[in-house]
Amino acid sequence: MAVVRFFGPDTDAYVSSVQRHVREFEELTGHTAALRIIPSDPYFSNRIHAELQGDEAADVYMSGPVLLWEHVAAGFVEPLDDYVNGASADYHPEDFLESLLKANRWTGRFGDPLGSGPLLEIPVNCESYNLAFVVDTMDRFDLEIPQTWDAYFKTASRVVRQSGGSLRGFGQRGIDIWHTMYTGYATQFWSYGARDFDDDGRCAIASDVAVTATEHFISALKASGPLDWTNQRWYELALDFANGRYALLVDSDHYVAYFENPEHSTHVGRIGYALPPAGPGAPGGLRRPNLWTWSLVMNARSRQKKAAWDFMQWASSPGFLLRAAFEGNMNPTRKSSWEDESFLSRTHAWDGFHPVSRKLAEELGSVLVTPCASYLGVASRWTRALLEAYEGRATVKDALRKAAADIDRMPKR
Repeated sequence: MAVVRFFGPDTDAYVSSVQRHVREFEELTGHTAALRIIPSDPYFSNRIHAELQGDEAADVYMSGPVLLWEHVAAGFVEPLDDYVNGASADYHPEDFLESLLKANRWTGRFGDPLGSGPLLEIPVNCESYNLAFVVDTMDRFDLEIPQTWDAYFKTASRVVRQSGGSLRGFGQRGIDIWHTMYTGYATQFWSYGARDFDDDGRCAIASDVAVTATEHFISALKASGPLDWTNQRWYELALDFANGRYALLVDSDHYVAYFENPEHSTHVGRIGYALPPAGPGAPGGLRRPNLWTWSLVMNARSRQKKAAWDFMQWASSPGFLLRAAFEGNMNPTRKSSWEDESFLSRTHAWDGFHPVSRKLAEELGSVLVTPCASYLGVASRWTRALLEAYEGRATVKDALRKAAADIDRMPKR
């Protein structure tokens, strides 16, 4: 029997489920689990390689697109196809949503699409970016659910005007960290027809359509977004929306675990869920929601790979993930969880959530950003450009042009 070292962040529902039930794993396998949990902010900065090497290196750790790609380049990711193919009979890998497995296959080469190459991690929850709205606020001001980004920004402006400034129109994460560009903004950006890199591998975030999309975004933020936008982390954003500070939000659909929890929300049962807005164009614009998965990774430098896989099988099994969904680990990555009668019953009262989020996870959502080992740097530099434009230190066009030039100088391969 072996000691399996697991590494992850705090303030995370999935990690909390692992902590809550880890004794079960030990009793089933005879292995011992050693859990190391650190604060979320340093974990998501990805400065964790010291924890992945040496005598006490983590055997299994948490990651996801963008973060994972840096670990691939550094040699900390074990391909998983052989392990999955040899999994126990009750593991049922075919039960995972195929779109989520595809998002976690990659060759490791810049520009190669996701879906090719080995399976690099096992998704244990996922998020795409829906439109959430406070029903009471929409009814109070006689507002329709916006179907386009233009309507979204106009509706947000009306909320500010008709509330006399007591409410803000839409929420948006905004601190200087890479995923500020990844959620609602990226969904809007790609829905306008913009992209991060062109076919020749040059950064395209300062193209004409990219500048237009970003100008609309920054202008709307100033008019009706959070007054403290540059201080909005994902967690505070979720809680602020759950308590009625904003009328609209395009961000992680797994926030439903906060919105529909009376410990966190004053609007339980009074938030609606819809597909994110479409971009400009007729007939009907693009609707391009981004996607992310929170996943288990086996460290290629683990000295206990069989035991590490035993842990991963347990922690991503059908039973574990269904139970974790009821403990706030949203959204499910297995079809059996989505189709479970108790899960269907629980989510029935969440206005539109179940059909919208499953459609996003299974059909509409995809990882939009171009896979490359240095994408954390790309996203961080892009986010700084957004902050520069918002704070008036540069025009949108100049901020994006300077960022694009810096990104083109970054190594991608």
